[in-house]
Formats: sequence, C-alpha cells, structure tokens
Amino acid sequence: MKVFSLATILLCSSTAMAHFSLDYPSSRGFIGANEPLAPCGGFIAVTNRTQFPLSKGFLEINSHHAAADLTINIVFGNDPAAMDFTTAATTPASSISLKHPGNACLPLDLSTFKNATNNVNATIQVVYNGGDSPLYQCADVVIVSNATGFDQSKCINDLPTGTGAPTPTKSSSAAGALSATGTLSTVVAAIFMAAVMTF
Repeated sequence: MKVFSLATILLCSSTAMAHFSLDYPSSRGFIGANEPLAPCGGFIAVTNRTQFPLSKGFLEINSHHAAADLTINIVFGNDPAAMDFTTAATTPASSISLKHPGNACLPLDLSTFKNATNNVNATIQVVYNGGDSPLYQCADVVIVSNATGFDQSKCINDLPTGTGAPTPTKSSSAAGALSATGTLSTVVAAIFMAAVMTF
C-alpha cells in the first residue's frame, strides 16, 4: 500500500509538470488541468490586450516536455468564437518543433497577413503537443505598427542553437541545464520525503 501510494504521488507529480505556459504576451489565464480544453485552455472571455508589433513580434513560452510540436493560429476580431479558431487552424500562422524543455522565444511576424493592420484586435492561439494530447493557450492582443508597449526583453531562449528555435538572446549553458535537472530532482525528493513522513 505504501509503495503504491508513493508511486501514485510520483506519477501525479510528473503529470502535473507535463504542460507549457504562454508567458508573453500574457495568456488569458492558466490552469494546468484545463489546458486540454480548446480553444484557449478553458478561458473563454477576452482579457487585457497586449500591444503586439505588426512585424518582428514573438511569443515567449515555457515548454515542460523534452520535445513538442507547436502550431500558432491568429484570429482577428474583438471576441472570437470557437469556430473562428477552427477556421484559423486551416491556415496556421506558424508551426515549430521544439527539441528541448525550457524557455523558447518563437518569432511571429504578422506583416504579411491580410487582416493584420494597425490597431486591429486579434487573439493568438498556441496549440502545443508534447506527445500526449494537444494543449491550448491564448493571448489577446492589439496589433500596432509601433508597439512601444511590447517588451523585447521577454524574448529568452534556453534552447541550444540549431534545435528549431531562433538564435538564443540568452545563451544556454551547462549550468542552466544542471539547474533545470536540479529543480526536478528537488521536487521529486520533496514529494518523496513528504510521502515517507506520512507513513
């Protein structure tokens, strides 16, 4: 019984960590258990809009899988419905394969999109598949030619060059890799100790 309980705790902890977060522009919201709910991870209402540049924009995500495929869709308008996301998915704005976990800065240039013009509202949908099932996050934006409110310092890559990610603005290092591994080990150790202390 004790071994089964410990195994269950460890399995649950690894499942809880198997997701991603859309960190910039800010997502509508984040509840890990709701990420499989299309189109926006269980968040239906449009929230605060972030300025997003017409050209040379990016999305910042944190990937918790060793590898994942991402599709980025754009829906133009004030209050998109679920069907709008389905339509947008037929012509994705971008697709990328990530080969390592961690921060990833994904380029997104909207200058060639027919409906992308100055002061147009849009919702950016990220569909993330780490091998188990698709996960969804959305960010509500206003597209502007001169996005003075867009924070370029948020573009951070923990991924090595040549892994399908843009060239890192923050170089990855062995220390960073050890730090990520150390964090996972610390979490597992803490769960193990908590389980042992309850028996």
